[in-house]
Amino acid sequence: MTWAINVVYALELGASITEVNLITTIWTSMSVLVLVPFGILSDRMGRKPMLLIPTALTIVGSTIRSLATSPSQLLVAAFIGALSSDFFTILISMVVDVARPNEQREAISTLLLFSSIGMVAGPLIGSILLSFPGIVTRNIYQIDAVAQTCVLAYSFIMIRETKAKTKEKEVFHASNVLDLLRKPSFRYLLVMVFLFFYFFGTMNTYIPIHANRNLSLSDAEVSTLATFRGLATMLIRFSAATFLSRVQPRKLLILAFTLGGIAALVSPLASSYPLLILISFAYGSSFGMTMVLGYTMVSEESTPSNRGTANAVYSVFQSMGSLAVASTSSLAEAAGIAPVFLLAGSASLASTIPISLRRTRQAKERPDDPDQSSASGEKNRP
Repeated sequence: MTWAINVVYALELGASITEVNLITTIWTSMSVLVLVPFGILSDRMGRKPMLLIPTALTIVGSTIRSLATSPSQLLVAAFIGALSSDFFTILISMVVDVARPNEQREAISTLLLFSSIGMVAGPLIGSILLSFPGIVTRNIYQIDAVAQTCVLAYSFIMIRETKAKTKEKEVFHASNVLDLLRKPSFRYLLVMVFLFFYFFGTMNTYIPIHANRNLSLSDAEVSTLATFRGLATMLIRFSAATFLSRVQPRKLLILAFTLGGIAALVSPLASSYPLLILISFAYGSSFGMTMVLGYTMVSEESTPSNRGTANAVYSVFQSMGSLAVASTSSLAEAAGIAPVFLLAGSASLASTIPISLRRTRQAKERPDDPDQSSASGEKNRP
């Protein structure tokens, strides 16, 4: 619910485009600082503590937003909420901890599927609530704070530690992380995800601005765009355990980046609500494929002793890509949002380059294994 209204709420409180970009990117700025330490702590102390702490901070951030009266208070809330940025990275590590190697892609896609169900349900519920006369955007954050409190209680009571299952096999050492970063194939993944999240962050920021300022859509209509984006992501992830498991990841990622690039390039031409729905569906599909396949490739590059750190480093580059969106503020103010969408489309299309280089590198290192990352799951399947 909150992702769907963040930009609209900031605009309602009088935020400029520059302030909107600051509010939406301070979260990613802090992520760059906290993700790797959280990942290292999860490798050393266990996953569950690093799951509970971010959830508690999310509650504080939503509470501050629900009481905000100016953009500056939203900046404070974003700063505090940013410390909760490792939540999903830890969940990914926990799922991979308990999955067998040949089940990892299906396990990740299942987790992401349930996440995308929430991405659809949240904006949809928010849009319905905003259609009632007595409900305003501020109330959505109040509801979110209550919901997150329930999540915290559920996590504390029901979720078990998974890192204990790996302690006897491997122990964390700094050299494990250095070995990970020395891998060219892992570095290619980092470049890929940086470019893609620059594109994705731009779309998430400027599509609502385009809808609100240029097309004069209502808050409820702008919120539903996130619903259609989430619906596309959910449908992709629903097929991930079957269709995506049988197709080469490289080819699917190239398809995803191309689809996203086209969506960004045509965004300035969207002059109606239905066209924005179509664009949201397209880049939501691109996002769905990239998340499943990207985290699967990271799990293939890591081991139980450095998995939390590997996912954290990967997420840091996601955050850095999203953070780069803030640099477009002056361009958008001076020349409009069309050039910003052009840059986003170019970044998505450029994401195909590092993933192609990674494939070439793997082919040289393993000439007898034409597509190890896509075939391993099927070869090992009983």
